[in-house]
Amino acid sequence: MELKYLHINEKVQTQELLISQKQVNMLKKFLTELIRDEVLIINTNLGLEIYYQSSNDCTNIIKEVLAIIISEKYDGDDSFQFVSFQNEDEIQRFIDDSIEQVAETPLFLSYTKSMLSQLKLQYESNKKLIGKLSDIWNEVTQNLHINNVSIQKIQALQGNFQDIYIKNLKDQVLKKLITEALDRNHVN
Repeated sequence: MELKYLHINEKVQTQELLISQKQVNMLKKFLTELIRDEVLIINTNLGLEIYYQSSNDCTNIIKEVLAIIISEKYDGDDSFQFVSFQNEDEIQRFIDDSIEQVAETPLFLSYTKSMLSQLKLQYESNKKLIGKLSDIWNEVTQNLHINNVSIQKIQALQGNFQDIYIKNLKDQVLKKLITEALDRNHVN
């Protein structure tokens, strides 16, 4: 099964979330039951990001369900831009391009803060997807470094992904070993 990604945002950028947290929870529950696997939904001011693993492209069904959820607020698909990717390579390129565009703006910090907060909340129900996403983000941070994006922003992003992983480890011995290995006091 391939990792899939659907990014939805308004054609006219606003500072509002596309859907409420209650609607995110409803959409996630429906999609999890439909796909019968993990579904990760990140809802930020930059749009709605939906990650899932499936051998099928669920883009059209997600669009239809989303249209029902937001029908009170919007007139339909005309207000939105949908971008769908069907494998990790396509997802990697899209995230690289997107982050490079906003990396030096205040949007980058607010986006990463919101995204990381949502990842922490969804970690238990999305360990596989967050693991795959972490691998993609590690590549993104390497590419940002190559393209001379602020090293502090890159290190902060990598550190936050590590923190999510470490804080959710159940094996206390492994948790202690990793924490000690990453401790800045032990770095030459």
